[in-house]
Amino acid sequence: MEHAIALILFFIAGAFLGNLTNYFVDCFCWTPRFRSPWRVLPLEFTDRLNSVSLPAERRKKKKQIKNPEPFAKIWLDFVPIIGWISLSRIGTRLKLLPETERLPGLESHWFWLRPFFIELFAALGSTWLFVWEVQQQMLLPEGITVRETWETVFLRFCVHLIFFTLLLAASLIDIDDMIIPDVLTIPGTILGIVFAVWLPQTFLPATEIHNEIVLTSPREAGKNPMESYDIRRSVAPKAVPLNIYSPNPVITAQHEPVTQIGKIKTILLLSLLWWFWCFAMLPRIWYGKLPFRKAAAIFCRWLYRSPRTKWLVVTAVAGSVCFAVIVSTSPAATRGLLTALTGMASGMILIWSIRLIGSAVLGCEAMGFGDVTLMGMIGMFLGWQSCILIFFLAPFAGLILGFLNMIAGRNREFPYGPFLCLATAGLVVAWKPVWTSMESIFELGGFIIGAVMLFCLVMFGVLLGLWRKIRNRFLV
Repeated sequence: MEHAIALILFFIAGAFLGNLTNYFVDCFCWTPRFRSPWRVLPLEFTDRLNSVSLPAERRKKKKQIKNPEPFAKIWLDFVPIIGWISLSRIGTRLKLLPETERLPGLESHWFWLRPFFIELFAALGSTWLFVWEVQQQMLLPEGITVRETWETVFLRFCVHLIFFTLLLAASLIDIDDMIIPDVLTIPGTILGIVFAVWLPQTFLPATEIHNEIVLTSPREAGKNPMESYDIRRSVAPKAVPLNIYSPNPVITAQHEPVTQIGKIKTILLLSLLWWFWCFAMLPRIWYGKLPFRKAAAIFCRWLYRSPRTKWLVVTAVAGSVCFAVIVSTSPAATRGLLTALTGMASGMILIWSIRLIGSAVLGCEAMGFGDVTLMGMIGMFLGWQSCILIFFLAPFAGLILGFLNMIAGRNREFPYGPFLCLATAGLVVAWKPVWTSMESIFELGGFIIGAVMLFCLVMFGVLLGLWRKIRNRFLV
């Protein structure tokens, strides 16, 4: 009975999150839309809709019409899922209006179908995620014998609900207008920092990998003593939150910034990562066709005049001050900050590199900067290990869609943000088999993995150049 009540509650909560997603999509699109019942329609449009009469209404006498304003909103319109069925009455009147008199988002009389299915998907998805993460605890890697506490699992589930809501809204906006607004990714990044500080245990679960020396045979005279030993891996059966060193042992006392010099180094590292994000958010405009001196002068003048620069400078300084306080008081929060900010920086660097390489090779903008900020938000929630996996998973769907578009002769431009979000959601749901199979690779260390990623970026530029030559010769 308790499980059934919990499922019903999270179904309702997911429906409300889907309703909030539809509102975000309507408000934050490049061209604001008016599908959501929470959006206030212009008075002249409402009057025009109310003046439209259906054939069945025209046959009735005026005194017999119970509702003289058919479009007047009722309480049922604001109920998630069911409200869109109620709002479908607008579609019957939209068909009688000329297309020039319709508002953005209300062009088709089937406007209510997509929001309806989004809220239904959010409700069913939230319920399924609760069963998957909380009741069955299917995110735990293989070999874990001691389960996490119910509080940790539930808090992680709540964080993932918020995270998936942001991803869904960003994907829908990118599909509609080929843009990912900062008004979603910036608050999402700030939320990621807050969760990393206050709830560091909500990072995805990982295992500790220890190497121990085991005596395999007694020592013999005249032989190398090391031949009598063997290095054996022992996996701790207890799950730990993902951190910057995973899957190697979690930061021990000798790695934590205990001394004053160690704390200062940690503060400088956190500040450097945070300033990198603030720099990425600056309104940067660079005219590459101009001489360097003139382009730099315009760049600096633009930064100086933009009011956004002042706010970002204040944000960078305030963040450094907060980091100093956190490092001095809470080791657990410090580990969470290192994990989140390292994930943010690695995710942004990967997608930013793809953007720069693609633009240089193709001679046009290959990817919007919204994808860079989106990947930074993803890294803030999931860490650098997840960013590398998403970096390899997302292009598969993008390549398939691009190939299909090329065959069909359609527009070759398509949004990349939804593929990043889809790969992220798939990684979180399938975390158990993915991490179990990939932890031995991440055990090699960040330096080796970074070298491999650099090689992959170089090969990406080479392959993209070959693709451009093939396309120009045979497809254009």
